[in-house]
Parts: sequence; structure tokens; C-alpha cells
Amino acid sequence: MKKIFIITAILFAFIISSCGKKQETTVNKDEQSAAQQKANDQKVAEEKHKTDSILAADKEKKVNEALLEEKYLNDTSGQWAIKAEASSTYQDHTGKDAWSADQMTGKPDVEDYGDNGKAWTSKEADMGLEWIKLTYEKPVHATEVRIRQTYNPGAIIKVELLDDKGTAHMIWEGVDKAVYPENKIQYFIAKCDKTTYKTKTVKVTFATNSVPGWNEIDAVQLVGD
Repeated sequence: MKKIFIITAILFAFIISSCGKKQETTVNKDEQSAAQQKANDQKVAEEKHKTDSILAADKEKKVNEALLEEKYLNDTSGQWAIKAEASSTYQDHTGKDAWSADQMTGKPDVEDYGDNGKAWTSKEADMGLEWIKLTYEKPVHATEVRIRQTYNPGAIIKVELLDDKGTAHMIWEGVDKAVYPENKIQYFIAKCDKTTYKTKTVKVTFATNSVPGWNEIDAVQLVGD
């Protein structure tokens, strides 16, 4: 009888121990599952925050670009060209024909990035050096030239100002190393100390072979007083 009692006690203790281990295992699994869920939730929250930040930054950038465009359009010290010449034009177009030099006169009128007949482009794409020359109504002591690039930007290699005697003064020369966002209209800005001479003529030179495709210019603004 005593022996049976001892065996029963041992079995009971074993059962209690097994139940405890089983319960502990279940608790551990629940804790691990909760921890994993928490980690997943945190990852989702971080990804959402990252996406929201990118969208907010892109929105802010677009707003700033719109404000900058508005600033240029309303700049009382800025002038838009009244006459334009070019070393060549697409299909030798002249006057108000699409892609002619005259398309660079007046305020910007190309609304979206891309190939557009309201901008100037050269006769051939990727053929090497080309130039444009813009004339403005009022001679000024210049401080800046703003070139609105509406298709394949980055080919500008030289910006010059011509004084009243026709002498050219370099205000920028080199390779445009700017990294332009894709499919967006971009200004090239050439700044200089206020010129001692007055100018009403801007000449811009391009290396059209440096940026594949036609390089199109919508308008050029001369800034000064």
C-alpha cells in the first residue's frame, strides 16, 4: 500500500510538472508572438513615416518651385527678351514658327516639361556647339541671367553679356554639373557682380552633344538696374 502511494505521488508530481512546463511554453510563445507583432507594427509605422516624409518633401519642393517661378515672373528688376537670334533652328524655322528663335521672346509660355514648339531648339540634336542671342528693351547694370530649360537641360557651357560697344563679357563658363530631376522644367542661373557697363544683350552657348536629344529653351531673363 505504501509503495502504491509513493508511485501515485511521483506520477502526480510528474503530471503537475508537465502541466507547468506546458503552461510556461504557451506563455513563452504568446510573449514571442506579441513581441513579433509589436516589431511588425513598429516596422509598418516606420515605413509609413518614411513614405509620408518623402511625400511631404516632394510637395514642399513643388510649392517652392511654383513660388520661385512666380518670383521670377514678378521680378521688377528682370526683363524678358524682345528679340532673339540663334545659330540654327529646328528645320530652319523663322518668325513665329515652332522651335524658332522667336519662341524665346517674352515671358515663359511652356507649361510642362517636354518637347514643345513654344521653345527654341537647334536644327540638329547632339551636333556640338550652338548659340542663342537675346536682346532686351532696357540696358542695365546686370547681376543675373535666368535661362528656362524646358527639355533636356544641362548643355549650357557659356553665358556672356555684350556691352553697348558689342564687347562680350563672360559671366559663366564651364560644364553644368547640376543633377536635374527627371521630367521637370529647370532654370539655369548665371550670377555676377553688378556690371560696371550696361548691357541689353545676352549670349548663351551650348554643347548640344553633352546632353542627348534636343535641348530646348523657353525664355531667358536678364536681371539688373
